[in-house]
Amino acid sequence: MKNFSASPMMKGIVEEVEISNLILPNYTIHERGKESTDELALSILQHGLLHPIIIRIKESQFEIISGIRRYLACKKLRWKKIPCHVIEVDDKDSFEISLAENIQRKNLNPIEEARAFKVYITDFGWGGVSELAHKISKSPSYVSKRLSLLELAVEIVDEISKSKISPSVAEELVYVKNHATRHEMAIEIVNKDLTVKEVRKLANALSIADATESLEYNSLMDSKENRDLKINRCFDKILTTLKITQNRIGTIIEEVDDNWIIYETLMHHKNLINNQIDIMIREQKRFNQKLKYKMP
Repeated sequence: MKNFSASPMMKGIVEEVEISNLILPNYTIHERGKESTDELALSILQHGLLHPIIIRIKESQFEIISGIRRYLACKKLRWKKIPCHVIEVDDKDSFEISLAENIQRKNLNPIEEARAFKVYITDFGWGGVSELAHKISKSPSYVSKRLSLLELAVEIVDEISKSKISPSVAEELVYVKNHATRHEMAIEIVNKDLTVKEVRKLANALSIADATESLEYNSLMDSKENRDLKINRCFDKILTTLKITQNRIGTIIEEVDDNWIIYETLMHHKNLINNQIDIMIREQKRFNQKLKYKMP
């Protein structure tokens, strides 16, 4: 695991901060971070706070980057001040530090990891699968497989969160395209605690049973209506990619605003991408207008 405490972004000062000046981040990676902290509070009471929480200055307060449970435990103990490691980082670095520490401490369940990966890659557009994998010292396939879990039905995702279905078993469900078959398999997995090998065997059996339905589904996939839907999805994906690129360039621009040559160059490319986004939006509208005119 990458040691963030040794990296330049982790240089700062350690001092006691008024607990009333601490605030939680807008996005909490560890969803269970607010669960009962009684046991942790007792440990801190007996041994003290062994590791300061990591924070950053945000406006007139301090935002917690890592150590929410420690903060809540100290708050429960009615501490007035908490030892804090104060660092100066942007939103991206703050998220990376929090994510890396939670993964290192194994605080996250597979779905929490997957959602955090999605926020980093898709929602904020801070980097791709490979870049994120490097940041958290995992393989790209590990990140991709975690993200694939979010493609499953809400009920199955919930079972994974509750550890009733292991991530390795759940990854086998991703390859089952028939949603009814997925649901049926999930029930079997929970009821019989099936292994990965048993899940594969079950998938083959159910696939044979669903052969007729699969043929009908494939026929539908080849229909003109579905081809039009695929084209629209391609437009959406292109637009998303362009917007993510635009956002990332905007972030870089903020870092080099003191160098006017680079600043102007990046602004030029950002404007080009913005123009390309407008063109793609018009092309998509034109395509959909043609579809309307072709309708009987």
